[in-house]
Amino acid sequence: MRTLFLSIVLLFANLLYAQDFDKLMVNRPVDCSDISYNSGVYFLKYLQEGKIDSAQRIIQYWEEKCGEREPVFRAKILLALNEGTYTDSLLTEGTMSHIYNYKSRVEMIRNSNYYTYDEYKSYFGFTPPGQEFDQETQAIAKSLSKKYNPESTEYILAEFYSGAVDSIFLRLQNSPEQEWLLAEKYNAEVEKYLKKGEFHMAWITGVWLPTGDLTTLGAHPELGFQMGAKRGKMNYDFTLLIKFLSAANEYTAYRDKTPEITDDFFGGYIGVDVGRDIYTNNGHEFQLTGGIALDGFDALEGDEDLDIDPESTFTYNFNFGLGYRYYITNSFYIGLKAKYNIVDYSINDVTDFNSNPVTIHLTIGGVNNIFRNSNLEALGYKLRK
Repeated sequence: MRTLFLSIVLLFANLLYAQDFDKLMVNRPVDCSDISYNSGVYFLKYLQEGKIDSAQRIIQYWEEKCGEREPVFRAKILLALNEGTYTDSLLTEGTMSHIYNYKSRVEMIRNSNYYTYDEYKSYFGFTPPGQEFDQETQAIAKSLSKKYNPESTEYILAEFYSGAVDSIFLRLQNSPEQEWLLAEKYNAEVEKYLKKGEFHMAWITGVWLPTGDLTTLGAHPELGFQMGAKRGKMNYDFTLLIKFLSAANEYTAYRDKTPEITDDFFGGYIGVDVGRDIYTNNGHEFQLTGGIALDGFDALEGDEDLDIDPESTFTYNFNFGLGYRYYITNSFYIGLKAKYNIVDYSINDVTDFNSNPVTIHLTIGGVNNIFRNSNLEALGYKLRK
């Protein structure tokens, strides 16, 4: 009897384990792909049937399970527009992300780039693009846009969700209704990226033009480069230049206070330059510039065999001037810069020159921050071009 009882118990236990495994093999957990699809379907159904309380509850359920993703935000906005209960309190911290997300969705549908969705389902709210939810919400939004004043936030949102996504950022930039919270959020998003600096690098070629007693030396070509950063209207650069070719005329230089006649000339400039944009428009940029540097040139050659050291004159260089850049693209530019340089080449008793030269430089360079500029372009913000 005990053996029979034990056999029956084991049989039932095996059957229960088998059933549990069957459930594991057949059933799968409900995820946001299921929830988002079905929530979207029922939201549209309740909205069309006028069951507003049910539509609100399905949105709450959808958000609780999957978070406030773009399709959830869209449903909230359309429900409020449908009921005439829209308020700016619906514009959450993620509003601009949702708007850009929907714009990307519409562009994906236009270009039939549906493969992008498979890679970024979470980003697109687990709602496949171009299907019933997108089609129906666009039709609803187009109908709702007729209810509102074209100068209202409600109209802009209805027009946007109808699929007319191309003009919203331009409208928010240029609209006189800047007191709109939607415009404020857009401007805050733009400002966040505008504050980020850009790397700057440029090649320089130009001419060093003497004045006063320096005219004896004649004009000299210059070559060099700049490297630094641009942040807002401010520009900060490390600058390295060389000037070369023999002096136009012989001049007197001193070695151990003994005068010698020479035409040697090879100079350098190492300094820090600062510029501020004073006018920018459609690729044109004008700057006030200033800088401080170590300047100088070789005046007398040395002779190792005779144990004679070369002589060079060094001086401070305080400079100021005007700069201009024309941006061929948002990052690449050609420019021109003119500066007046305050120097004193007689400071170490190698020469007697103490006039102040002028420099004119042609620059070819670029400024860029890929993260900053790509986000600004995505927000429809006009950079330099």
